[in-house]
Amino acid sequence: MQYNYRLFVIDSGGNVIDELSGLQAIGSYSINADSKIRRTASFTMYLNNSSRQIPVEKKLYEWIGFSFQLQIGIYSLREDSFRWYDCGYYLISDANTSYNSVENSITTALSDWYARLDGTRNGQSGGAPVITLPNLDAAGRPVTIKQATENLLRGETDIRSYIIEDVGQFYGMPQNNPDYLQYRAENPLWNQLPYDLEYEAGCTVGDIFSELCDLYPNCQMFFDIYGNFCFSLIPSCAHDRVILDDSFLQEILTGSDAESVTYDIEAVKNITEVFSVSYDIDRISPSCTTSANLYTLSLDGYDSYRSGDIVAFTPNTGNGSGMRLRINSLNALPIYREYTTDYVAPGLLQANKTCIVRLKNTNGGFVAYYLGQYQPHALCVLTDNPADKTYTKAYFSRKYNCPEDNILLRVEEGSPFAVQKLGEILDVKCGDEFENILSDSVALETAVYYNRKSSSMHDTITISTKMIPFLDVNEKIEYRKQQDDKTACYIVRSITNNTDSKTSSITMNRFYPLYYI
Repeated sequence: MQYNYRLFVIDSGGNVIDELSGLQAIGSYSINADSKIRRTASFTMYLNNSSRQIPVEKKLYEWIGFSFQLQIGIYSLREDSFRWYDCGYYLISDANTSYNSVENSITTALSDWYARLDGTRNGQSGGAPVITLPNLDAAGRPVTIKQATENLLRGETDIRSYIIEDVGQFYGMPQNNPDYLQYRAENPLWNQLPYDLEYEAGCTVGDIFSELCDLYPNCQMFFDIYGNFCFSLIPSCAHDRVILDDSFLQEILTGSDAESVTYDIEAVKNITEVFSVSYDIDRISPSCTTSANLYTLSLDGYDSYRSGDIVAFTPNTGNGSGMRLRINSLNALPIYREYTTDYVAPGLLQANKTCIVRLKNTNGGFVAYYLGQYQPHALCVLTDNPADKTYTKAYFSRKYNCPEDNILLRVEEGSPFAVQKLGEILDVKCGDEFENILSDSVALETAVYYNRKSSSMHDTITISTKMIPFLDVNEKIEYRKQQDDKTACYIVRSITNNTDSKTSSITMNRFYPLYYI
């Protein structure tokens, strides 16, 4: 294949003020799905062959304030011209950038536009000793996570091109719930910023974005190849088409040693346990009586339900089906599994064990969401056999003192990392961002997410191919390992394109469908 490269020099208004074309090689161009600065490039540009000669007298500092758009072209015999692929927008980020007047060359490193947010090139916030992102606006209306992100972009940056998904509670996302529209209608605050976020002056916008991104698991923030700031769920790729099939990849492998299979056993954890902090209880009921499927609580001076109140009580009997709750003489409220309209399973609330509920005003009226006991606690286990008679929910419940309803057996048939293959390898998540978890259900979502990261994503393979400039991360490809007789699907995690050798080093992890809660 014949490749060519060009860089467009972009001013602050988005105008192209120069073009460096005819470049035969530019060093390396890398993409990493696990980094906020997703795209980087490091190269020496010899400018003598560019279509527009740049005088030797042009000093390097004249370029530092500009952005660069990178494109890579592949020559098409059919069209007798180069087909160009966008590869992102960049800033100079290396402090050791140098200009060589003898060779008329620039040696530098570039980072994508996230460097404008995380302090690499810009991003600190100022103007007040404390920066606050409120969860209610001046009129007392809820602020969504999407609105908070947009407000921060407009108020603290000059970024105006962005793609921001409506991110929120697990069951409000279409990827997780086929009835997400009904759920949103019944839970209108599903995407609200759950609490005020506060930061001291001097923090970066990237710090704030990171906390917004961490409010719910499986989210990502990055700049795409067109310079758009993106905030979305990390795609599961379950229904995505295969970008490259095995027959194509086998043709462009660079040789018999072009494959490297890695099992990072030291990093593999097949049991994920999540703890948050104990609940900040608003009211504790001193008594609870039961009549049929109704708990009646006693609270002094409580004459109306208030959305958001967290109430603790101790049932005198376990719950049956269709259980409801009443405080004093107010209306009876259904006790739902959090963020759903499903009544809690019979027997979930146990006699003489403290239970926590959050009262919430939905479009259908007030409900009581069951949160759990005094501290959110959940467990996710990677198994290759959900019918295993040893590794059962009851077994893990006894061993880790976790209710069975807060345990998920995540199934990956044939996984080399399942508890049946490696035994139990525990990873406990607590403190820091995990203290923001407010319920057992969110704790379980988080456990599933980190269990996948610490197990499935360590089944990795790296292949070397002829350079593929149009391939991106979080895309599905099909490949047959050299020692296997069957193809399998993989998700691209990182790519390093070497323009000198004209090769791509592609690292990918085995694709397993997600089994949602």
